Amino acid sequence: KYYHPYKGGIETFLYNLCTYLRGKVELKVLVSNTHFNTVIEDVDDVRIIRAACAGIFLSTPVCPSFPKHIYSSDADIIHIHSPNPIAEISSLILREKKKVVVSYHSDIIRQRKTGFFYSPIHKRFLQSADKIIVATPNHIKSSPLLTMFGEKCKVVPYGIDLNRFEITPYISHAISEIKKKYKEPILLFVGRLVYYKGVEYLIQAMREIDARLLIVGSGPEETMLKNLVSHFGLSDRCIFLGEVLDEYLISLYHASDILILPSVEKAEAFGIVQLEAFACKKPVISTNLSSGVSYVNKDGETGIAVEPRNTAALSGAIRKLLSNSDERRRMGENGRRRVEDEFTVSKMGEGYMRVYEEIMR
Repeated sequence: KYYHPYKGGIETFLYNLCTYLRGKVELKVLVSNTHFNTVIEDVDDVRIIRAACAGIFLSTPVCPSFPKHIYSSDADIIHIHSPNPIAEISSLILREKKKVVVSYHSDIIRQRKTGFFYSPIHKRFLQSADKIIVATPNHIKSSPLLTMFGEKCKVVPYGIDLNRFEITPYISHAISEIKKKYKEPILLFVGRLVYYKGVEYLIQAMREIDARLLIVGSGPEETMLKNLVSHFGLSDRCIFLGEVLDEYLISLYHASDILILPSVEKAEAFGIVQLEAFACKKPVISTNLSSGVSYVNKDGETGIAVEPRNTAALSGAIRKLLSNSDERRRMGENGRRRVEDEFTVSKMGEGYMRVYEEIMR
């Protein structure tokens, strides 16, 4: 959808990938702008084209100039992030056949009616692609569509920059201030406040928990969630922080005891925030979704996985970890090792470079 400095899982992934690729390939990034004018700029030595956006339709920016930009591109490889109807249609109508790599982020979950029209285009686009890249094996197993194209699917996990999570003097001071202001123990949620995140179940679980829940992010569910907090009389336990600067976010990870990702739908395809918590040696409580979420957080090793929408199981998992600091430490250390072994920017970038080189042979 967008590009740095805009926040989001895909935006973080794309920024990290481009940071690795710059200097190794000639790179241009075509994304949506947030308003109706096109801006071309360099961000950290990467050429970014922010195409004019005419509005949002079914959670997807509508950029009328996308086809023109893709059609006129002289690139050897077009790398498209899917689902993205306009980019996919543009790829299909290219007069000169280009090599096409697809990063497949998730199935279309909620827009069933639109799927009737979009599904044939989406399927044809995937058929035409040279390679489809997914972040975990679960993406393939849980997708009725991807199982049809298994032979062209390649797993390349998302990666994060571990240097970003080092404790600087500012972060060290902020950690102390956060602990002083909110008191321990501290629980953390980071993400957009949208339907599939399941934050309402976390708020309900907080009725049983004597701790502070810091909620980082904004979105269409924010008013409903704030009303729910007021309804349950939890304003002293559930604190909405809105959007925060990156250094402060890292401070929050370090200051917290547990990150909680209570997602309820497969639209939560990965959960990069889990990697960010692991980088800070924090355990994660997530849900047993069939998506990549449960691939990232290993139940009993790096955290605890519970059934979606089960507030009793969620509160039980929180109490279990809060009552055992040794277990939290063990899981946090395991999480850090897991990121170092599988989910770094360099490993992700090397995986994508191998795919690019393979299809150009």
